[in-house]
Amino acid sequence: MTKLCVFPNDPLESYFKKGEIKMRYFNPKNLFSEIHVISLFDSDTIPENVKELAGTANLKIHVMGKTNLLNVRFKLNEVTNLIKKINPDVIRSFNPLLQGWVATKVGKNLGIPIIISLMGDYDRDLRYYAKKNRRWRDYLKLKYSKYVLEKFSIKNADEIIIIYEFIRKYAEDLGAKKINLIYNKVDLSKFSPDITPKIVEKKPIIICVGRLMKEKNQECLIHAIKNLDVILLLVGNGPLYSELVGLVEKLDLKQKVRFERSIPNNEINEYYTSAKIFALPIKYGGFAIPALEAAASGIPVILPNQKSNSKPEIIEDFAMLVENTSKAFENAIKEVLSNDLLRDSMIKRGLNTVKSINGDLMEQKEKELYLKVISKN
Repeated sequence: MTKLCVFPNDPLESYFKKGEIKMRYFNPKNLFSEIHVISLFDSDTIPENVKELAGTANLKIHVMGKTNLLNVRFKLNEVTNLIKKINPDVIRSFNPLLQGWVATKVGKNLGIPIIISLMGDYDRDLRYYAKKNRRWRDYLKLKYSKYVLEKFSIKNADEIIIIYEFIRKYAEDLGAKKINLIYNKVDLSKFSPDITPKIVEKKPIIICVGRLMKEKNQECLIHAIKNLDVILLLVGNGPLYSELVGLVEKLDLKQKVRFERSIPNNEINEYYTSAKIFALPIKYGGFAIPALEAAASGIPVILPNQKSNSKPEIIEDFAMLVENTSKAFENAIKEVLSNDLLRDSMIKRGLNTVKSINGDLMEQKEKELYLKVISKN
């Protein structure tokens, strides 16, 4: 019987509410028979709601209570005792922050191998934007996190997973010993150009899927479509929802901009195939998983041209990269809509790219990594 302990980024309740429950996300190729989720939050959902994450494994969720920098050392003892009883083969954390620090401390204390995922370059993303936006309290916490939490987690983990090549330098700078590039998984069985569209409109739909927050920069798209004869569909929820709704009203664009705050992941393909273009003027390094989902659904993708040291190598294989301004996105949208040859080429390249990194291949790589650390223990 193989067991895995997982430290997720957020309560599983949030994934359930957003409809982001992906089959076997915690259990590649159904390698494990038991999945134990260590939830460092006050509450969480019931296993029945998110059982697909564990595949065929028996899923258990252990709610440990809200954990922060003030009580983490007390919680560490509680988590250590719990994991000692579970006796897992591997511990996995989906970040190197508080969850990663606790996971690594426990793993080292109990002699259990630890795998940590890095979803971004925390210098390039979190710390850079906290400083730029003058969120000094957040910035100081993140600086503390770098040298106390992240450095310890990354340096002492048995294996590190990066989802983009550009993250490698950040991981190496903080002492990572073994780094594995495994791209975000896209289940091609759920994303296809052949899915019947959910929405049929005379005007072309531009779709943007992502949390409504400053770093996802949906405001840029709202301004970009102001003079275009299109419909902008913003899918996602977040702290900027009211502000973005207010901006749409202020610009008198209520007939052009629509909001869908939550769509289950198993239905989102119908919205992608309703659209002519996917666009996301994201400020963070890399790109969000919806860009891959959109490409797999057979629509062109427009993304910002980022700093050279944070550009994932696969972006250039399928996406149109533009300056991260409203005018640049406006011009790009017009170009793609008016040029059938360009549009067809972008669609073809997108489909070929996602096939080369499809979820089945990435899932197998993840399984093999687990088996490697288990065999060494």
